[in-house]
Amino acid sequence: LEQKSPLTAARIALSSQTFAHDCSDSPRRRSTRSKMASTAQQDAKACTQEEQERKRLKPSYSIDDATALLKKHFNVPATAVKELDSYDDQNFRVTSPYGTYVLKAHNGVEARNTELLDAQSALLKHLEDNRIRAPVEAQSRVALKRTTLRLLRWVDGDVLSSSVMTPSLLTRAGSFLGDIRKALDGFDHQALHRLHLWDLRRFPAVATFAAKLKSMDCDASRVKLVEKCIENYSRQNFDQLPMATLHGDFNDANILLHGKEWGILDVGDCVYSWRVNDVAIGAAYVMVNLCTPENERSGFSSKGDHVAVQGAQKFVEGFLQRSTLSKDEKRALPHLVAARLATSFTLGWYSYRESLAAQPDMPQQRRDYLLHHALPAATALDVCLEATSLVADWPTTTPTRDPRR
Repeated sequence: LEQKSPLTAARIALSSQTFAHDCSDSPRRRSTRSKMASTAQQDAKACTQEEQERKRLKPSYSIDDATALLKKHFNVPATAVKELDSYDDQNFRVTSPYGTYVLKAHNGVEARNTELLDAQSALLKHLEDNRIRAPVEAQSRVALKRTTLRLLRWVDGDVLSSSVMTPSLLTRAGSFLGDIRKALDGFDHQALHRLHLWDLRRFPAVATFAAKLKSMDCDASRVKLVEKCIENYSRQNFDQLPMATLHGDFNDANILLHGKEWGILDVGDCVYSWRVNDVAIGAAYVMVNLCTPENERSGFSSKGDHVAVQGAQKFVEGFLQRSTLSKDEKRALPHLVAARLATSFTLGWYSYRESLAAQPDMPQQRRDYLLHHALPAATALDVCLEATSLVADWPTTTPTRDPRR
């Protein structure tokens, strides 16, 4: 690493199965920690290489290119094509005489993993079969030299991020995740049992990226927040958390609302991992939204807990109206919320800086999108860590604020 974190190497390099509070230094304990360190270091090395490759292999088609690809490979004569925001892929909204679609050009890294693409297609179809509105494939995908093209059905609705955030809306969003959770409890695919950096089980590998933040002109106070999150995570025992297939990226840019109907987008982060992670991810991005100053909100109390804490609580309340969390999941939840916020900030900043080097001609709009969640995630992480210091199992329990704060 170019920069050493003030955390110990053992805490930086913890594996997905972190050790409990018993830290007696027996030979067996030292052996366990050594294996954990080795696993996380291997994960980090593989993930670092993949993240760097993703930046090099992100598609960069123009509107004219997309129009030509639609006609050549899908026989769709587009009357209008508009590029949509995307993190590592390229997405285009397509209007045609046959209907409205999304043309998705996959990142080169993902494009070569055909089993994962099969799993994503099957997951989308499974959601639709369970009455969850999702962008299923309209035609068979097409593999090209450096990408894979998908033509997906358009799902009507506005992204949740365009709505005015209210407690009742966030409760409904949590209930929608509960419906997705029930649907995915009946789905599995071998390709989803994979190494994925955004999987919260792999959070210790994010520490290797966090250690590079200072060399990437990152504010020192934000780096300290990430380091504190890594420290807290390393002290938890997640051994008893149940596993399941996850959507993996339940955020306000991937959730659609059309009247009273909900819809979901982008299953690129789907993975088999701790079941509670989807709830943690959803709550984390509620906090990010409410820590973004320009976003509109209404109906929250101006007294007591931070608005982001109130929003996360309402979201989890909504989830629990449709699904359940075990005692162990409730205990783990605040630490996993913090881990997602730290991941969003760390990898967002890292991706932004890597993109500057890998694609110097990338349009500013695409670069800004990489920081869309990253910068407010640092603010939300500060709020989350404070709430966790007050009540260990929030957001399922109200963290009554210390009046001295």
